[in-house]
Amino acid sequence: MADGIIRLDEGWRLDEGHHFDEPPNVPPPALPPVLSQQKKGKSMDFVPRKRDVRYKWFGKMSDNIIAEAVKFGAPPADATAVKNAADDAVGKMEATDAAQSALDGARLIEKNAVAAALAFIRAKVRNFKTLPLWAASGSEAVLEVKGNEPAFDASSYKPVLDLSIEAGKIRVDFTMGGVDAMAVYCRLRGTLVWRRIGIDTEAPYFDTAPLAQPGVAEVREYMARGMVSDEEVGQDSDIVSIAFGG
Repeated sequence: MADGIIRLDEGWRLDEGHHFDEPPNVPPPALPPVLSQQKKGKSMDFVPRKRDVRYKWFGKMSDNIIAEAVKFGAPPADATAVKNAADDAVGKMEATDAAQSALDGARLIEKNAVAAALAFIRAKVRNFKTLPLWAASGSEAVLEVKGNEPAFDASSYKPVLDLSIEAGKIRVDFTMGGVDAMAVYCRLRGTLVWRRIGIDTEAPYFDTAPLAQPGVAEVREYMARGMVSDEEVGQDSDIVSIAFGG
């Protein structure tokens, strides 16, 4: 049966479902049975979910895997590879933290510079507009120092806040609505005293404060006031709250 067709005197039995001049009727091989896994309790992952705890976990893995691998008989090359992976993760996390710190510092420098520049330029433009040649110079249009927006009513201004959690931090979104900056206040639910936790010239503001009690979830309340020329103006925003677990 070199060509795959049944011929006479080759030992094939016709009562087994074979036919002359056709390939043999051979059933496909049976696949091994798949053993069903017994359902167990809730799966537990040994890798921490929170970033700060995971950072410490990587460090402990790096510090101990070489010595521990000797105890349980793992190949040294595998232990070294695990250490290298943990060290790489730690390095990347530290680089991210450094970049975030640099960004926060740069934003603070920018905010102060913008506030100082605006205050200085506003004062100078007020003086320029009193000069005799100002009106006929056309400089008002060139320098774009003519008011094109409705006058800002500081007394009626009221911020609107929106909260969310992003990468383990509380994100506070708001619209400026004519103010120079936003002063953000926070307190734990059940307390009375507001703490001004930051000032930002653009949204969003991130509250990076840790839990008041490590491992204990809490509800934080937020409120904001607009700022013009470094002074708080207008009305307090409505109080908004969010549950935070760290």
